[in-house]
Amino acid sequence: MNFHKLKYVVVAADSGSFREAARRLYMAQSSLSTAIKELEEEYQIQIFERTKRGIYITPEGSEFLSYARDILSQVDVLEKRYLEPTGKQIFSVSGQHYDFASEAFSQLIAESDTSQTDFRLLETSTKEVLHDVRSAYSELGILYMNPNNQKVIQQYLNRHELDFVELGEFSVHIFVGHDHPLADRDSVSLEDLEPYPSLGFEQKESNTLQFSEEVVEGDKKDQQQIMVSDRGSSINVLVNTDAYLIGSGILSSPFKTMMRTIPVRDQEPNHIGYIHASYRKQSNLAKRYIELLTAMVD
Repeated sequence: MNFHKLKYVVVAADSGSFREAARRLYMAQSSLSTAIKELEEEYQIQIFERTKRGIYITPEGSEFLSYARDILSQVDVLEKRYLEPTGKQIFSVSGQHYDFASEAFSQLIAESDTSQTDFRLLETSTKEVLHDVRSAYSELGILYMNPNNQKVIQQYLNRHELDFVELGEFSVHIFVGHDHPLADRDSVSLEDLEPYPSLGFEQKESNTLQFSEEVVEGDKKDQQQIMVSDRGSSINVLVNTDAYLIGSGILSSPFKTMMRTIPVRDQEPNHIGYIHASYRKQSNLAKRYIELLTAMVD
């Protein structure tokens, strides 16, 4: 296994051409092309289709790339841990955009010896949460499951020996600013939401509906959608516009004074929990973080 060749394949895929990949890698295009060809011959697959217009990833190449990215991610973790040692352990969590997960993480830091640990909390897309835990980039992942996405996510978890541990079952809510026209309602229906913009979190390259953080299904083709990538931006949008965000209804940080949560009628409950690799022993920090999460959602 030549890790350099794996990197060449990934950079070529991201670049769209051998010429651009060679430029990024500071090497001759002929050398890059030869190295990738050798890798294809070694594994007896065709990763790229070469045309006059550039390179295209084949179906078997797409599968190979997913494994290559995982391997390189693991190598990166090892190199940062052992070739650039700081004498500290790293505790990393990846999650969807949940207020309580961030609040529990800050509590963990406050009570820990930070001289011995580097902490990392990544609020990201569903696909990245799954990938980060699978590749050991993060020890834990925070996400939800409901009837709309459970089958797809559970298949991924089973395939990669990951476990989902439920923290709680929650009814569907909307988050709105205090000046929203629906802010004084005790509950709302999906029909009540139709006139207002729907706020959601960008899922990057994944267009799989089951990986969306929105927890209800509906025909939104005529409804304005606003997409953001971080929780801070979502809060600003909610406070200053008539947009709404679908979620669990759990607010535990000081942000809870800035908005209202309202139940949505006639919706299936959501199951929020954490994922971890079944074959890895949990660190003491992970165990304590899970205790803090559990207290947050009780």
